[in-house]
Amino acid sequence: MNRKNLQLFDWGEIEWIYEPESMNSSNVMHIGVATILPRRRQNKHIHYGNEQFLYVLSGEGEHLLEKEVIRIKPGALFHIEAGSVHETMNIGEEPIKQLVISIPAGQENNSFIEARIKKLLNLKNKQKVPIIINDEIKYLYDEAVDMIHIPITILDKKGEAVIVGKDFPYFCIKTCGVNTNIKNCCLYKVQDKWGPRQYKELSANVCAYGITVFYLPILCNDESIGTIIGGHIRTSKDKLPSLHKSHKEDNLQDSSYDAIQVVPKGTMIAILQQMKKLSKNIAYYYIFKEAEMALNKKEEIIQDIIKNELMLEESLKSTEGKILNMQINNHFLFNTLNAIAGMAVKEDAFKTYESIIHLAQMFRYTLKTGNNFVKLKEEIDQLHIFLQLQKLRHGDKLRVDFDISSEVDKVHVPFNCLQPIVENTFIHGFQHKKDEMHIHIIAKGHKDRIWIEIRDNGCGIEDKNIEELNRKLSREDKEKPLSGLVMIYSKLQLLYQENFTFEVQSIYNKGTTVKIVLPTKWV
Repeated sequence: MNRKNLQLFDWGEIEWIYEPESMNSSNVMHIGVATILPRRRQNKHIHYGNEQFLYVLSGEGEHLLEKEVIRIKPGALFHIEAGSVHETMNIGEEPIKQLVISIPAGQENNSFIEARIKKLLNLKNKQKVPIIINDEIKYLYDEAVDMIHIPITILDKKGEAVIVGKDFPYFCIKTCGVNTNIKNCCLYKVQDKWGPRQYKELSANVCAYGITVFYLPILCNDESIGTIIGGHIRTSKDKLPSLHKSHKEDNLQDSSYDAIQVVPKGTMIAILQQMKKLSKNIAYYYIFKEAEMALNKKEEIIQDIIKNELMLEESLKSTEGKILNMQINNHFLFNTLNAIAGMAVKEDAFKTYESIIHLAQMFRYTLKTGNNFVKLKEEIDQLHIFLQLQKLRHGDKLRVDFDISSEVDKVHVPFNCLQPIVENTFIHGFQHKKDEMHIHIIAKGHKDRIWIEIRDNGCGIEDKNIEELNRKLSREDKEKPLSGLVMIYSKLQLLYQENFTFEVQSIYNKGTTVKIVLPTKWV
């Protein structure tokens, strides 16, 4: 059995075998099978929003319809008009099974307004809105209740009172003590919600003394967020017959019982209209509150966008200024280097002249803009220049071998991705090196990849420091400044996502190898 279509009650259960797909469906009929357990009673109640047809399938008992008590037996058919009082008692030893057909009578559909609000504000997700009493809700409540002068109570979704009614009849105060706790009244504890789950309309229950209380859900976004309970009225001077005997029947002779107003049908309709109006006004209040929150959120987003645009504009202006200053500084730097080179030629200091020219070439290359990729040959030429400068410092102590396959000369690699790695070798690997320094640079193609290795015979890296280096490469600590290797790794990750290899291998006191594998790019 699909538990989703099963409703459980103190007196039994209803299995709904047909229901509309939604509350807005044009199909409004609900069909189910009600089971009333032996010696159990379905409470006396009223449906103001729907009429029902009951067909008895099995079992025996008694049925109260208005003031008439009718014998229940298989094959019996009952038509219960909207607004009728009815009650069922199983007096046998086997369950009563009834086919229930429920049809809304004049059902109101206010979903159009809600749908328009949602569409305008793009409110796609349903919000679980708790009833919170504030001045606006209190105003709506007072406006409705002051006109009808009967006790109206508002319960939240959990059944807890958020506003407790006043003006309870003295008979109810004396008999049940409803003024001290509304749950002292049986009508506030009733669990029998007779009707399909999707059908959320006005209903009522009648206590053993014939006092009627109405129930009306507060629907917001098609979900109940609370209930309005009100009434404590009599609809007839006659005492309604009941299928069970009450030990408090003597209370009906009390003068306070006769003092309970018997309202005519017109007055009762007016009461129900005010309750419906209050329910809709509370629902609309929360719908518009939700809309207001959505608008405020969108306003905050718009303000954030404007703020970010202003910050970006200021940042662009600042960057433009810095670029202009760099261009001016670079112009001054190259002029200065040219002046120094001219002085070196006049003084026959040709090695100094050569180093200055190499330095100027390096500056000019690193200051290229707009190039994410260059040919590998350009990167290798740049390494030659850098290593020539290092040879001026270290002399014959430095030995460099290039093993570059001609097939990869024109393969494009990220701009300035090799020189920082080689420079890192001199800063860390050769820092305390006293004997020969050897660097071996290899580049070759393999299928659709280019393999690059930069080897040195420096001091190497201890195992614990290799782990630290790998953490830096993964940028686990983004607050620390970027080192040369980390900057290269970040650049490769930006350009290739995860489609590359960058690996550092090292043996302490023997040397380090940096391996790079990149997709072949010929453009």
